[in-house]
Amino acid sequence: MNIESLFTRSWYSPSGWTQVFRPLQPWVRRVVTNKRHQFLAHPEQSYRAPVPVVVVGNISVGGTGKSPMVVALCQLLIAHGYRPGIVSRGHGANITTPTYVTENSLPSEVGDEPVMLARRTGCPLVVFAKRVEAVKYLLAASDVNVVICDDGMQHYALNRDIEIAMLDAKRGVGNGQLLPVGPLREPVERLSDVDFVVSVGHSMTPALESMAVAVKLATLMPTRLMSLDGERQLALKEAFIQQPKWHIMAGIGNPERFMDTLEGLGLSREQSSHRWFADHHQFVEADVPDHGAVIMTEKDAVKCQSLALVNKDIWYLSISLVLPETVENAFLERLSGVQKTCENSKLR
Repeated sequence: MNIESLFTRSWYSPSGWTQVFRPLQPWVRRVVTNKRHQFLAHPEQSYRAPVPVVVVGNISVGGTGKSPMVVALCQLLIAHGYRPGIVSRGHGANITTPTYVTENSLPSEVGDEPVMLARRTGCPLVVFAKRVEAVKYLLAASDVNVVICDDGMQHYALNRDIEIAMLDAKRGVGNGQLLPVGPLREPVERLSDVDFVVSVGHSMTPALESMAVAVKLATLMPTRLMSLDGERQLALKEAFIQQPKWHIMAGIGNPERFMDTLEGLGLSREQSSHRWFADHHQFVEADVPDHGAVIMTEKDAVKCQSLALVNKDIWYLSISLVLPETVENAFLERLSGVQKTCENSKLR
């Protein structure tokens, strides 16, 4: 078990070992609260783009469904005549300047999620740790009229017009404590300031349903099961009946959600084996079984496709986030108002 898993188990249990860090809580809360207050008190010190900026982020560490939300928003915006573009930090990216990402970019250079997002959306995408510079580069290199910021809710150097906070329906906010005692980057009260709180899963826990803010539920829908080389496709309803034994592997923030999705499709946890890696793990040939049916996430697949693998029975599952129509309509209405404000500002 890696260190990430050790912390995660503690954060999502009633009395985990990370409680030993509780004396640090007042100091951590003061730091994150002051950072937020500084942004609110001096908004002019942060960069405001000439087009609407939508931040898709979270207040907790780990996988909460940000990437599927980015894809869903881009598809929604394109369907309604917008020209969305994406900026991302590019976790693990080996870059020193803003870099344009295409479907053929190397995950080892620009990050795994940006390559996946470029392939799924077809939208202009720029990665750089300094998101303000990434946004400026994106606007100069394309004609986008809406910027979607993948993560960065706590990156206050970039002003934002709409904030969407993502939560995992099963994990929620864990023990509700700030790092390192719990999984939270900001206090739970921060959710009252965002425009939308979206929980990803099939149902919400009583704790989420009783939160002081309105939480909307969105579901992840498996869309296709593709071979690693992209040349073959299996029928989702038949794949796990015809082949009951699989080796499951994932290097994502919340691998159990991936397992839940597979079980929902009929995969047998008892007959299969699994291996979880740290989020954004850089795969090597030795990580992948050289025989037997293997299934992984789409994000992991973009890194494994460049490996010299002898096993040809390797597959990845594509998923899509299904947003409630009420959320889509409310988001488009909010965006329309922001866009008018941006246009009026240009005329002054």
